[in-house]
Amino acid sequence: MKNKKIYYQGSEGSYSESVLLEMFPDSELISCKTFQDVSINASNDGFGLLPIENSLVGTVIEAYESLIEYELEIFLEVKKKINHALIGLAGTQKQNLKKIISHPQALQQCSKYLNKLDVELQPVFDTAGGVLSLLNTKSEEIGAIAGEHFDNDERFTIIEKNISNHEENYTRFFLTGKTPPPIKEDKNLRSAILVAQDEPGSLLKALTVFDVLKLNLTKLESRPILGSPWEYKFYVDYQNSDTKIDQLLKDNLGQVAKEFKILGKYGSINL
Repeated sequence: MKNKKIYYQGSEGSYSESVLLEMFPDSELISCKTFQDVSINASNDGFGLLPIENSLVGTVIEAYESLIEYELEIFLEVKKKINHALIGLAGTQKQNLKKIISHPQALQQCSKYLNKLDVELQPVFDTAGGVLSLLNTKSEEIGAIAGEHFDNDERFTIIEKNISNHEENYTRFFLTGKTPPPIKEDKNLRSAILVAQDEPGSLLKALTVFDVLKLNLTKLESRPILGSPWEYKFYVDYQNSDTKIDQLLKDNLGQVAKEFKILGKYGSINL
């Protein structure tokens, strides 16, 4: 993807940027303030990288909804191990900390570690941005949680590594856009939106279609439909590499569900 624009949410040093630097070092990486900004830009020019799900705290709803709203297609899944670290300005000591800042999800993912510290917790816009903001405070009483890749920046010190609640902490990212990029990975995964009929047994009938076609469901999560109180849609992930089966699935679900839309046919990479 040489010379292609890829938009991501966060500041320099974010997990999203680290994924892109490893995957697409020849692309033009452009940071955005919000997931919506990423999706708006990706719908007009280039691609967007969105963190979709974390293995500890679940789906990133705002990111998922933004790709749906702007009708982006999913082209690739990237799974990255998240190694949270406590970071301060160079010379900062753990015992002197009075406040720790980070993105709310990072604070949640490190809650057990943070509960042992007598410090104030302050949510901020993004993990990397929290670290960079320390340069403005010039305070050795404030720490931030972000990735261990800041270890190579002499302006900061890694106070403690591996502070997540669980060692097995992974985030799924989706590469999205309007025009398929030249990616070689086998497209054996699918993500979709399912809206069942508002009648008894409708969801069971829809799930039976997957069973009859011997498709392995890997995700089924209900979400409220905005503007339609007490109506729900479902995020659905399933395994399949046969486009004929996809069409058969859509045809059969069309008889028992109100809506079924495939958001992407893609492969997966582990970093």
